[in-house]
Amino acid sequence: MKTFGIQYLIVPLILGTITANAEKAQRDYPSIFQAWNGIENRSDADELHLLARHNLAFADPYTLLRITWNISAQQPYSGLATDLDPHRLNAARERKQELLSLNPHLLLLVEIRCRDAKYLSKQNEAQVENWWEVGFYPPDSTYWLKGSNGEPVIGWGEDTNGDGKIDENDTILNYLIDFSNPEVQDLIVNQAVALDKSGLFDGIMLDWWNEDDATSAIGIDNWSDTILTREAELEARLSILRKIRAQADDGFLILVNANTRQIPKSAQYVNGIFMECYKQEYDKGYSLDQVLQIEETLLWAEQHLREPRINCLEGWRMVTDYMGDLNARIAERNSKKNQQWMRMITTLSLTHSDGYVLFGDDNAMPTPDHLHNWYDFWDADLGQPIQEKAVQYQEITGFFIREFENGWAVYNRSGTQQFVTFDTPVTGISIKKRQLRHQIPDFDGDIFLKTDTD
Repeated sequence: MKTFGIQYLIVPLILGTITANAEKAQRDYPSIFQAWNGIENRSDADELHLLARHNLAFADPYTLLRITWNISAQQPYSGLATDLDPHRLNAARERKQELLSLNPHLLLLVEIRCRDAKYLSKQNEAQVENWWEVGFYPPDSTYWLKGSNGEPVIGWGEDTNGDGKIDENDTILNYLIDFSNPEVQDLIVNQAVALDKSGLFDGIMLDWWNEDDATSAIGIDNWSDTILTREAELEARLSILRKIRAQADDGFLILVNANTRQIPKSAQYVNGIFMECYKQEYDKGYSLDQVLQIEETLLWAEQHLREPRINCLEGWRMVTDYMGDLNARIAERNSKKNQQWMRMITTLSLTHSDGYVLFGDDNAMPTPDHLHNWYDFWDADLGQPIQEKAVQYQEITGFFIREFENGWAVYNRSGTQQFVTFDTPVTGISIKKRQLRHQIPDFDGDIFLKTDTD
């Protein structure tokens, strides 16, 4: 038994039961993941070393391993391809070995487009300079979801001028895919199986995963009515998961972006939720209600999803300079307030999960989504968790502590500042002081190491 030396608090240790698989048992915490786009503030390192700082990354195959789907001038549509480019396999294997030599615990997941993708009309397709610049499917394909006017439906865009709506002055990125079509489902499954059999990737990521509502399209100035019914969508999603599980290896990982929603019907097939924690106003942080929802869903996912579990929690930063350039983005991510949010999101993940964490840009910005700084805070080596999740320190509501091999993670959303006291002096990463008693502001957190960091 381990005591913290204050008010006779006794915290049980659960040794040897925390991890469910070898990967978890080996990687250390905090474990940071990359969602599509990478680190911007470490210009002294090359792209390969920046990617390897993460313990999990998902993106397209080219971003990860410089390999593409097997397309050609005769068949240029990546959505129709069901194998990887054979001419790039050797180079991809070499790149993966380089990455694993830098970080042997890095997991690589490929996003498979299932809800929306790039669309070009016949007229626009005829104007592209290179054959590979066409859309995801042919423009007249039945695989596109059509609206009441018989035309493909806008599925996503960027509010490039920051006026709170997506209209003709903004950038339309993707159109909706009819994933209720069995042929589309088979294409998705075949791509997943090809990735599995290649030996290059550990799994896949499926975006926009929702069991509660039907997919909405983007209208000219707001979200339009749904097209597929909720029931049709849910059955299509489950059908895709069942088919992948029937054909891929048992250890093949599936991560889905469910935001802060629970997905009980998908749970037996899915290894992790990408918790892309949406917030309505880009210049503000999260409310207490939002934080409580994050905690609830993260704990649910840690208990109910398929093992090995790879839950990924991402918080979004506060944005002041909406149109900011690279230097402005880097500086804003390092603001005092954003550093506090980063610590809170990181320690929430550490105290409530055995998963991965990221703190990056708000998706509202016109720049590529999920760009982020690498924080020195993430370099702390906590080792493995040796205490159960979501333990409240001194039974204070909203004040959590979790012990690891090399220290503790402490997270506070109690409504007021709190203090934690240890048996012997420990080093607080954020304040870089070694002492017995440490203060944690509300909506903040810290990492405390048992040995000095010097």
